[in-house]
Amino acid sequence: MNINLRFLWLLLGLSCSGHLAAGQRPAVVVIPPVIAPPPVDELVIANVNVVNVDLGEIELHRNVVLRDGFIVSVGQWVPAGRGVPTLDGTGKYLVPGLWDFHTHALASAAEEQLALPLYVAHGITSIRDVSAARPLADLLRTYQALETGERVGPRIELAGPVLDGSADASTSLTLTASRAEGYARAEALMRTGWCSLQVGPYLSPEAFAGIAAAARLGRVHLAGAVPEAVPVLDAIAAGQRSIEHADKLLLGCSGHEAELVAARATALAGPRPLPTLQAGIKAQQKDIVASFSPSRCAALAQALMESRTAVMPGLVAHDFDLRHDPAPEDPRLRSVPANVRRQWAQAAHDRPHLSASRLTKIHAADSLQRGMVATFGLLGVRLVAGSDAGSGTPNLFYGGSLHDELEHLVALGLTPAETLRAGTVNPAMATGHGFDSGRIQPAYAADVVLLNGNPLDDIHNLRLIEAVVLRGRLFSMTALAGLAAEAEQEAARQAVATHAATAIR
Repeated sequence: MNINLRFLWLLLGLSCSGHLAAGQRPAVVVIPPVIAPPPVDELVIANVNVVNVDLGEIELHRNVVLRDGFIVSVGQWVPAGRGVPTLDGTGKYLVPGLWDFHTHALASAAEEQLALPLYVAHGITSIRDVSAARPLADLLRTYQALETGERVGPRIELAGPVLDGSADASTSLTLTASRAEGYARAEALMRTGWCSLQVGPYLSPEAFAGIAAAARLGRVHLAGAVPEAVPVLDAIAAGQRSIEHADKLLLGCSGHEAELVAARATALAGPRPLPTLQAGIKAQQKDIVASFSPSRCAALAQALMESRTAVMPGLVAHDFDLRHDPAPEDPRLRSVPANVRRQWAQAAHDRPHLSASRLTKIHAADSLQRGMVATFGLLGVRLVAGSDAGSGTPNLFYGGSLHDELEHLVALGLTPAETLRAGTVNPAMATGHGFDSGRIQPAYAADVVLLNGNPLDDIHNLRLIEAVVLRGRLFSMTALAGLAAEAEQEAARQAVATHAATAIR
């Protein structure tokens, strides 16, 4: 179960605004946990090159003054006195802290133990979590521990509970739920204080319409996947303000969208609905590619822009199906528990063998989808970067896969500046934080990353992290390395625990 960060603030007294052989015991090197450094009342990052993400320009040789967790000045001024801590930014570049707009980092206590330190180690200071299984009390404890410095991790924005259709009416809406049922379920959730709702792919068109109506009336954010039985433009018109994963958008660019969506709706309302739907979607792929219409795509882009609907492409989540697997020596694997790595390896082994012609067709559809995303970016659609880490898709890493996603966007043809906006100011605006996060400006949160290279020259330079400031706390390169080592230790601990539990069973 998710909740929007603003409601978390309310509940915390603030205002609601806006991851062996039997008998063997693997050796685990014990590394002391990284304690959040104390907050710095005032800090000057001197003579640094500030990246203006809105303009895609470098502001040379600036002094950035941070005080009590906020940016107070960007320019030439420095506070008087000799006791003000100063970080030399000469030859370095300062960017806003990165956002991961779509992660499952909080799906369980074990996942968050792995994920949260890794995000900070990768310069990601805010995450939007879309998982929906944990009690609110657990999320509140995590939030409080992060905000007070008891634990290290990014700021948290939670996407809200997921409303979806299911064959199990006791736990969800039915696959044929009515508008009234959708409205009532959404209204009940909002009455408990949720500031954001997510929709799932198996909602009936009627239930979706009811949920959307309740969200509009309650002025809450509606996000998630576009339901399979709902045309994309209908979802936008109903008020869905973020669309996650680009598959359904590609269908929206098809000249046959109406017929194909109707077939999906029929499948959901018939016998054996989910297997029939999945088989139908697979069979439709050839038609979707063949009927791709550039003019429909342009019209869709226009609707997305006019409604300020955010699009999370989720490119990196497709790498597994495309057989783009990490190298066995990828250091990020050290932060993945051994049992999870075995699951990933088994999933790779179980992938069906594809003929050369079938693989060509998959790549053709993927190439078309990527071209659509590139077009959206060039036309000004609000793209937001998300990793989908923790979703169950193999080879997605907390922290590292967000960088992969940004690099995929550049590979499509977006400029580094456009891509950087997808990882900073765009997700901030899409979550209602456009006036306090995602930019280096006075009155914005002092969540910044000091780099040893210019990301506007090469987006890979976002990986060259010298320091991170988060909630007014300065994490040096040594501290960041400690966070990565702590995650590796936690992965080893979880592997031991899983092995022991399996042995007992």
